[in-house]
Amino acid sequence: MTGEILPVPNRRTETRHATPGNTCNHFQKYGMTCDDFDRLLSRAAGRCELCETPEGETPRGALVIDHFQGAGLFFVRGLICDRCNSVMSRHDRSAEWGPSSLPWADRARSYHLAAFERPTAEEFERADRYIASRRAYKVKDRPAVPIARPETVVVRLDRSMTVAADKLRRHLTDRQRARLVALLSNPE
Repeated sequence: MTGEILPVPNRRTETRHATPGNTCNHFQKYGMTCDDFDRLLSRAAGRCELCETPEGETPRGALVIDHFQGAGLFFVRGLICDRCNSVMSRHDRSAEWGPSSLPWADRARSYHLAAFERPTAEEFERADRYIASRRAYKVKDRPAVPIARPETVVVRLDRSMTVAADKLRRHLTDRQRARLVALLSNPE
């Protein structure tokens, strides 16, 4: 080495894969330099690293950066399609395995162990303990959110028209009142 000082990667230097004037998404979200991302792209060779579907044939037409996060760990695993990203969420136990995703379980495990950022054996062990401790998310586990029913307004037309008009004024917006007047004015 000649004692050359390399610049520290920052949002101004990591712009090679971004639109002009912007910072690369891989740097902002995953802390990957443009050189790291180029190596990741080279490794994927234009295909999903899990199912090997060519990038252009994926539902989105692009691959996404897959990562593991939990137990104080964060590492990039690779580039995969949206469908395989769903498979990996099942591997990480953020969703349940289903009949269509279960056949991918062994392949997902192998892909996880071949992570791009090369975690140590100890880090993989911590990740495995974290994954095993998680309870798979089920939609039915989500707390019920009460749906606000619109208030029902009863306007009795067999009584005073003044009372009916007052109720309508209180419960209709200006736009709704204008629409009602237009409908009542129309002779058809």
